[in-house]
Order: sequence, then structure tokens, then C-alpha cells
Amino acid sequence: MGRREPGGYSRSWSPPTYEIDDGGKVLHGYTPRQPNNWGRWGERDEIGTQNLIGPAERVAAAQLVRSGKIFSLALPLDTSAPVWPPRPSPQRLAVMTGADAVVGSPANESAPGFQWSDDMITVPTHGSTHWDGLGHAMTEDSMYNGFWCGNVTAVAGGKVLGIDRQRTSFVGRGVLIDAPRQQGLDACPPQQVLTVAMLEACLASQQVDLRPGDILLVRTGHLGRWWERPPEQSAMEYFMDSPGVSSDAVGWLHEHGVSALATDTVAVEPLHAEDPSDRLYPLHVACLIDLGLTLGEFFVLDELAADCAQDGIYEFMLAAQPLNIPGGMGSPLNPIALK
Repeated sequence: MGRREPGGYSRSWSPPTYEIDDGGKVLHGYTPRQPNNWGRWGERDEIGTQNLIGPAERVAAAQLVRSGKIFSLALPLDTSAPVWPPRPSPQRLAVMTGADAVVGSPANESAPGFQWSDDMITVPTHGSTHWDGLGHAMTEDSMYNGFWCGNVTAVAGGKVLGIDRQRTSFVGRGVLIDAPRQQGLDACPPQQVLTVAMLEACLASQQVDLRPGDILLVRTGHLGRWWERPPEQSAMEYFMDSPGVSSDAVGWLHEHGVSALATDTVAVEPLHAEDPSDRLYPLHVACLIDLGLTLGEFFVLDELAADCAQDGIYEFMLAAQPLNIPGGMGSPLNPIALK
């Protein structure tokens, strides 16, 4: 196996034309498009736009908690939830159960009189509600801030840009954009592209402004269709119908200082190319690689959106820290919105 160009496959192989320095960064390789944040927070920065959330932003976010209402934005970790193939669905396995304790288990020999239940889970880091780590996406062998994709290996994981670098991130002001409600719909039409004009119209109707450091959540309503889809619709057909945020929003996200973007869809952006001549997954490349702006997928937003529509408040404190997975390229999580 080999390649003729980065990200391609061929039976032949062409060597790279760039060099790697002692810091694991590409020399004379990929040049990020504008806008970009390479070097903005230092040449060794590994958390990108999460630098926009500091102590002042966290304190301000805490002041948004007024009623004490709490919302979990996570999918269930079981086989009922959607997962992009070929990633396997989350699995829970029992290690010790109450039934074992009732009938008698050899495990009780070491702790007579004490009974317990234990279980374990297996789940892809991108197999449920999750953040894409900054090392998840690569282009022309490069990752955010110029780090070489060869820093990520099967054995060691990400020597740079691991999700563990962001384990104290994503705690700040969350803002919800309810795109279908703005259109008088329960869910956005399949494959709808959410343009900057549409996003701004939603914010205006909700009477909320974006501030630097905000974590932006965009509801499309498409997630709810998963459990209601007709039997003849395959999982891939459902995913390909996903609405998404336009790649034209990149400059807008940068201008407003959005620190992370999450939706209730599989990929944040539409899976049908807006511009077939553009690079593949242009929003992923622009956000994760050029801006260092983390993307979140499969966020459960319907209950939160209904409450925001009821009280007219579309801002809240959001705590959505990833798990401490050294070298991980993403992380499942249970995001919590507090109002």
C-alpha cells in the first residue's frame, strides 16, 4: 500500500516533499487558509480557541445560573443511538451482578457478606455525543498549528493535540441557536445548509448576542428523526440527509470569537458537498486545522431548546469537559447546561 499524494491511496508511493523539525512540526508544507490561528497563542499551543475562555468568562457564565434547571445533552451509551459506520455502537458488559450475588459467586470468597455489581463499557471516542479533538482532522499531513500528522500513532496516540490537553476546557457560556423553530418547523429540512444569514436571523429573533469565548450549540432537530425513521431508510441514508452549518460560516465564527461549535448531527456540516470543487469536509478542515476550533457532534438539544423557547433565554452555563484520555483523538461526554 502507498500513496501518490497526502490522504490518497495508490499501489505506488511518492515520498513527502516537506521536512519535520525537532518539535514535530511540518516545514515547507501545508499553508492554512485565512482566517487561521496558527501561532496566535504560541507555537506550541495545543488547545486552540479554548484559549478564549479564561477565568473572567467562566465567572460570567456562572452568573447565568438563575433557576437551577439542568439539562443533559448526551445520547444514551447503548445500541439504540446513532453511530457513524464503521464505528461500533457502545456496549455495556456486566462484570459482577446482583444476580451473581444472590445465587453465590466465587468472587464473594474474598469479601464474605458484601455484595456488589460492576460493569464495563466499550465505546469509540467518536461513537456517541462527543468532541472531535484537534488531532482528529488532518490535511496535507498537517494538523492544527502546523503539527505533523505523524505525531499520532496507533501505539502512543497523539503525542500532541490529544484530547487530554483540553480536559479542563469547555466550561463557559453556551448559546443555543434553534434553527428549525426560527423557520416554524420541528426539524430543519433534510440536507439544509445553515448559512450565516440564517444563523444571524436566529440570534436576532432569540435576542441573544455572541461574545468571545462562547460555545455555540446549533439545533437542527435531525437527531430526533433517528428514532422515527422508516424501516426502509438505512443508517447511511439518514446520515446523508443531515442538515449542517455552511462552510461559509468559518469567517463569521472567527470574527465572533466562538470557542467551540456543536450540533445535533453526525458531522456539524452537511455531508453533501456545498461546492464539489472545494476540499473534502471543508468545515472540519477550516475549524479543527486552520482555527483550532473544536467541533462537537450528536449533542441532544431538543429538551434544552423547548425550555429556551418557553422562557426566552438562550444563554446558559455549559460544562462539557472531555474525559482525560491521554493522546485521545476525541472523547465521549455528558454535556451539562445550567440555567
